[in-house]
Amino acid sequence: MELRIIEKHEYENNKNYIYRVLKTNIMSLYLKPGEKISETELQEIFKTSRSPIREALVKLEKESLIEIFPQKGTRVSLIDLNLVDDTLFMRKILENEVMKLVLEKKEKKEAILEKLNENYALMKKLLDFELNTDNLLEFFYLDNLFHENIFEYVGRKNVWETLLFIGTHYERFRVLEIVEKASISFTLEQHIRIINTIKNNDYSVVESLKILHIDNFRNSFDHVYNKYPDFFINSLKNINNNL
Repeated sequence: MELRIIEKHEYENNKNYIYRVLKTNIMSLYLKPGEKISETELQEIFKTSRSPIREALVKLEKESLIEIFPQKGTRVSLIDLNLVDDTLFMRKILENEVMKLVLEKKEKKEAILEKLNENYALMKKLLDFELNTDNLLEFFYLDNLFHENIFEYVGRKNVWETLLFIGTHYERFRVLEIVEKASISFTLEQHIRIINTIKNNDYSVVESLKILHIDNFRNSFDHVYNKYPDFFINSLKNINNNL
């Protein structure tokens, strides 16, 4: 088992640091769905006792990111398509409502448009380089930051953070989608449409943005699922029926 080790914050205890390292590796798919996690190896990596490791693993289990099988071992959870579907359902409703709030809000439009345009420029610039895993993950990070800025603009940042917390299976799918380059061009097109919608204060576009997002997800989902079937549980048919 290999991990990408990130710097420990001064204020972090061992449990929180180990939890953050493991979650970062799981969410970035450096630890792949179904991959085994060894407590003994973690002790060697972090030079610590078993207690903080077990506490971190229990926390990850509560978030459905790992599965602990007594007397058998621990593994990264497979991506649960029911949870992906639930998150997609929530996002398409909440993002639609948040866009309406954005258009109703009149003040400081220039500030949010500046943030979104800067974000868009950074994402587009990444495409000038060779698309390796690291800059694709940066693209994914900027994609999430784009939407976070919109939620924050209407005072709903806590809603966005809740979506991320409960949507870990959806987020892992999105990482796969980006790494497979299945949605890069669409993501950029969608972002510029959102920027123009806010700039022009055009309510009529909001519903079509949601429809485009669902259609793109359906198309990219088939590609990603068929390439990595062992990363998923449940069936492709179930999620397609619900989209």
